Amino acid sequence: MTVDTKVVKKRLVSFAQFRELNVLIAFLLLFIFFYSQSPRVFLKPANLSVIMRFIATFGMLSIGEVLIIITGGIDLSVGSLTALTGVIAATLMLKGFAGLPAIGMVPSILIVLSIGVGFGLWHGFFVTKLGIPPFIITLGTWLIARGLASYITRGYPIVFQSAHPFLVLGQGTFYGIPISFIILVIFASIVSLILNRARLGYRIYAVGGNAEASRLSGVNVDRVKLFCYATSGFMAATTGILLASRLGQGTPTVGGAYELWAIAGAVIGGTSLLGGEGTILGAILGAAIVGTMQNGMVLLNVSSYLQDVVLGVVLVVAVVYDTLRRRRR
Repeated sequence: MTVDTKVVKKRLVSFAQFRELNVLIAFLLLFIFFYSQSPRVFLKPANLSVIMRFIATFGMLSIGEVLIIITGGIDLSVGSLTALTGVIAATLMLKGFAGLPAIGMVPSILIVLSIGVGFGLWHGFFVTKLGIPPFIITLGTWLIARGLASYITRGYPIVFQSAHPFLVLGQGTFYGIPISFIILVIFASIVSLILNRARLGYRIYAVGGNAEASRLSGVNVDRVKLFCYATSGFMAATTGILLASRLGQGTPTVGGAYELWAIAGAVIGGTSLLGGEGTILGAILGAAIVGTMQNGMVLLNVSSYLQDVVLGVVLVVAVVYDTLRRRRR
């Protein structure tokens, strides 16, 4: 059997031009490094499951961030929304709300997802109709959501019983793969198809490249941005539900700095903070780097304070790299 050298060369060139190749290489190097530092634990199925759950958490949030950042915005509220939606889910299922009795798992999840979308539309309204900078309105929601989560629980977690069926979402596996990771893959595939195949995806990139030119071309810029912010709120609510299920409780303290990890995952994956550029695959690979890095630092007993330092350094390096890459172009 002969091998067509032209076909091989063409495939090699195509692979070398793979947009996320640098991110993939960085992930593999990081994976190898942490394995070399902790070979007895790192590749154990239990630890790989933990890494996949980390990736699911940061990947969900990064998907929403990518859409918003492509349009030239930012969402600083996703970490607090994760806490608030997890608390609301637990409250609806275990205690009831506003004098009403507790309700079932499915209605509670649907209500929480609707709340997440509502917060996203809230952000989109202020950005598109009132011209408020996304940094300001999402920062305000960051404070509001965190305060509401603490007020609802009075600072104490709302704990599920160990046999509650809701816990399957965050703790269950399917053939060894965490269900939360499978949900991430499904949502990432859907959003990726929208960005790459649907007319809406082309409009999202167009708005990020030049909003005024897009408006003059007939694109409803406000509607596009509303979709992106609503999707980010939906992803934050999904993350809150999965985290509450994984932890077995709704707690107001969860999600601290998650917005920074999500932004870091998006930027590491090649999403430009200047807008108009980014992919879902890149965001997932960026989230994989972030999740692996966090797990590895825990295995190496790195101080939580130093973990924040590492996050800051990685974020700065990613932004500088993006800036230099754009200048070269």
